[in-house]
Amino acid sequence: MNLYPLFAYLRHRLTSRGSAGHGVHSPFVFEFLTTVIRNETPKDIVYPVEAIRSLMLSGKRLIDITDLGTGSVNGGGNKRRICDIARIAAVPPQQAAMLARMAAAECSPFSPGSGAVLELGTSLGISTLYLAAAAPHREVITVEGCPKLVEIATDNFKKSGMSNIRVMNMEFTDALVQLKEQKLKIRFAYIDGNHTGDALKDYFERIMKMAGETVTMVADDIHLNKSMYEGWKSISSDNRIQVSLETNRFGILFRRRAVTPGAYRIWC
Repeated sequence: MNLYPLFAYLRHRLTSRGSAGHGVHSPFVFEFLTTVIRNETPKDIVYPVEAIRSLMLSGKRLIDITDLGTGSVNGGGNKRRICDIARIAAVPPQQAAMLARMAAAECSPFSPGSGAVLELGTSLGISTLYLAAAAPHREVITVEGCPKLVEIATDNFKKSGMSNIRVMNMEFTDALVQLKEQKLKIRFAYIDGNHTGDALKDYFERIMKMAGETVTMVADDIHLNKSMYEGWKSISSDNRIQVSLETNRFGILFRRRAVTPGAYRIWC
């Protein structure tokens, strides 16, 4: 039995502060906590995506899974039911809604600078749909190694009517190499797959080479295992990052000019 998530939960609970912003001296972080973290996601984003999640949760069909990394879907071998993937692997509604608010804040049409939204780990496309709905004026590039998951996610994208999503059925590193060759600029990145610290550090380095002066990067499941948390500690202390924010599930990194540097643990 893996007891690390329980240990990580207790450690984070004991060392984190509330999300109201009390005692936070950085104006940037205070504003992020009060206007993004503690805000609500518009219902016209949440309801359509959660309707698709409900369809996936009722799907009993078995599909063949090609797992190119260390995923968070446990058990079942290479054949898994769609409903089990939706229940175990998809980002829960509360965290998915928070992810949408972060993408909306970073990728507002009024935000200076260009750049795409990148997601590593499409799965069934639930988080992708949240990102695409929150940043409709940006291209959302999502990468998934499993062909069957890409097939289902693509069908979900068609159901949603989203037109700003590009799917790459590739291994993450190969996709990042190709995107760099295409001179892609990244404004917001969400990493949810191959849950090892070494992989996280590698993706971080590759994404930073495609990032502009302003970028937000979100790593999922940083408390999943010791390797992931060590990887998180490494990238969050990188001198190219001004602010790091650790939540119950996410690790959030900000590259910004003229902000008060700092590392924060937040209970949310």
